[in-house]
Amino acid sequence: MPKDTENETRNVPKMIIIGGVIVIILLLNFFFIRDYISSNSELINDYPLRDSDINKTREAAVAGLFYPADVYQLAKDVDGYLQMSPSKLSKRPHIMVVPHAGYMYSAQVAAKAYQRLLPFAKDIKRAIILGPSHRKVFKGVALSGADSFRTPLGRIYTDKEINSYLSAQSGFKINNAAHKNEHALEVQLPFLQKTLKNFSIIPLVYGQASPYDIAATLQPILRNNDTILIISADLSHYLDNDTAHQIDKETAQMIAEGELLEEHRSCGAVGINTAMILAQQEGLKPELLDMSTSGDVTGETDSVVGYASWVFAGEPEPETELPPLEQEVENLTNFANHNKEDLLQIAKRALAEAVNKKIYQPERDDYPNVMFNKGSSFVTLTKKNELRGCIGSLLPNTAIALDVARNTYRAAMEDTRFEPLQASEIPELKISISFLSGYEKINFKDEADLLSKIVQNEDGLVLRDGDRQGLFLPSVWRQIPDKQEFLKKLKIKAGLSPSYWSSNVKIYRFRTVEISE
Repeated sequence: MPKDTENETRNVPKMIIIGGVIVIILLLNFFFIRDYISSNSELINDYPLRDSDINKTREAAVAGLFYPADVYQLAKDVDGYLQMSPSKLSKRPHIMVVPHAGYMYSAQVAAKAYQRLLPFAKDIKRAIILGPSHRKVFKGVALSGADSFRTPLGRIYTDKEINSYLSAQSGFKINNAAHKNEHALEVQLPFLQKTLKNFSIIPLVYGQASPYDIAATLQPILRNNDTILIISADLSHYLDNDTAHQIDKETAQMIAEGELLEEHRSCGAVGINTAMILAQQEGLKPELLDMSTSGDVTGETDSVVGYASWVFAGEPEPETELPPLEQEVENLTNFANHNKEDLLQIAKRALAEAVNKKIYQPERDDYPNVMFNKGSSFVTLTKKNELRGCIGSLLPNTAIALDVARNTYRAAMEDTRFEPLQASEIPELKISISFLSGYEKINFKDEADLLSKIVQNEDGLVLRDGDRQGLFLPSVWRQIPDKQEFLKKLKIKAGLSPSYWSSNVKIYRFRTVEISE
């Protein structure tokens, strides 16, 4: 073999090894370069939370701290606060100022304002809630990107249309971080859930912002008659109790006169100033409803926080005294709305006991004290929209909790028109409870005059003649909408002929307030 060929043969393994090393180096460089090119320069250690990453439901942040986290306790507490605030006749509020402290300190003050919303529960469809930022520093007004806000009482949806409009305005932008742990807006939500029906919210947290700019942006929205602006604001901070009361009285006088507040007068001065600017532009007048301090509640007076509530509405209508029957209806409406859950719970428990031939006895430890005020009720059971039982009390002789429980039993088991209720029927039943006002005698000359004085769809009627008596609840108008027919059927119920008439006939009207599942 020639020497050159022999050398080449000996070099082949070396060349193979060298080639392999080169290939390996090239492959390593390829994978390194590929990974390097496909990587961002940022580290995951520095990953910022983006708005798009936020949960679309803003969960309750201060439940259990500022207000109860338990749904039943929260519902009972808010109902109780509202029950303590008697209503007054006035025009619908367009702006409210309410405190944002823990419920034990300020909820009674806030309730004085929220109670004014109850007569307009179905009319108000949007609530703009404007409050200061306590945790984040930023410029302008923070919108929420969440689709809804949740409290223990349930979910409230944000108004996407208004949110979209505001996000296009100067100084307004989505900033979920500002909303994440903010309590100023959240503490208002359970009160709204208890006072309004079908509504959406526009939650706004402000940082460094001008009240004039905020007012200019919100004014077109507030002019919609279905919208209310709620300003979340506390008053003086960390003064002794006497000084706090004096300073807060001065603040109230400034608001009455439309004088803008300095920052130190309120944790929420920008919001209150926004309210006053809008009120002056829209001809709304402030009405101070209540004012107190944390010291008034706790008895610790060295360092307190001040609270107050206002409503801004048009010129109030002259206060007129309601006729006694109308006043009773208003009072019954408030009672029924605030205690609906407890009342229906009593009826359900009574129904469950009734099929076991037991009468449920509500205990005072289980229900608010007001449930043991005397009252009269009718309990109506329906099954597939057909009557299954209806019995009630004509006079308020016993505690309403006991009255509802007993009438539920009687409607289920003792209505002679039906067989006693079976346990298997309970899932198909609907419970309705009617609360009766007092009775008002109708004076009339003859039957025609009586018919002219009956208020169709509102009056319940009691007919008496000697020992004969018949009663129709106002709900009977749904089945008998004609006045003459209504009176004829009432006579029949009293055991009289439909054409019967006598000078001894006495007619009493009453009204009812009804709740149902």
